[in-house]
Amino acid sequence: MNRRISYNLTEFGEHGWLAQVKSANDLVAAALFVNAVAGALRHLPGINDAVAGVDSVVLRFDPAVMAASAARKCFEDTLNNTSLTLTPPQRRIDIPVCYGGEYGPDLESLSKRLSFTNDDIIKKHASASYRVLTIGFAPGFMYLGPLDPALHVERLETPRVRVPAGSVGIAGAMTGVYSLSSPGGWRIIGRTPRKLFNPDNDDPFTFSPGDEIRFSPIDEDRFHAMEQGEQ
Repeated sequence: MNRRISYNLTEFGEHGWLAQVKSANDLVAAALFVNAVAGALRHLPGINDAVAGVDSVVLRFDPAVMAASAARKCFEDTLNNTSLTLTPPQRRIDIPVCYGGEYGPDLESLSKRLSFTNDDIIKKHASASYRVLTIGFAPGFMYLGPLDPALHVERLETPRVRVPAGSVGIAGAMTGVYSLSSPGGWRIIGRTPRKLFNPDNDDPFTFSPGDEIRFSPIDEDRFHAMEQGEQ
């Protein structure tokens, strides 16, 4: 087994296996690793699909082609033979964000909760570089990390029924961006006017796992001007 990676492998449904990985609390390394594993598995005979999360991989196999034991062996071999390396990002992308007010309704309460000013939160959030860990629960939703430990906070106790598209939130050890309007429980601190998901494009997702993301604060006037340009 790779010296820097450990994993637990369990059955996942009738024709699947789940690998939960750990990498010395390194969220980025774990995410890059599981994406590499999923990419290698997808091309193998008998594998219907392999889906990477932040720190997990689900493998779905065709029982008409391979037995569960053979699928497990294939999975283990791929996990053990995939290098855990921090590869440079293929793309570096800047995302403009209008923080606070109607665009970031949780910024004020988050500042009080963490004993920071609003400007402190904005500066800490916008001064860091993030990697896209995975594309998540909604089409194009970006899980990003690592987040400054000073900004770690639990999700809202009661999720919102609707979070506007482009909203930038914080939950746990990650920050994320809602590509579509949807219910959600992340603490929303800002919103981008940039359109992040377009189902009419050949590649509807704007970003991919491993990309580097930075946030640039903008004011409300700039937000509206850029929003008009996206339409």
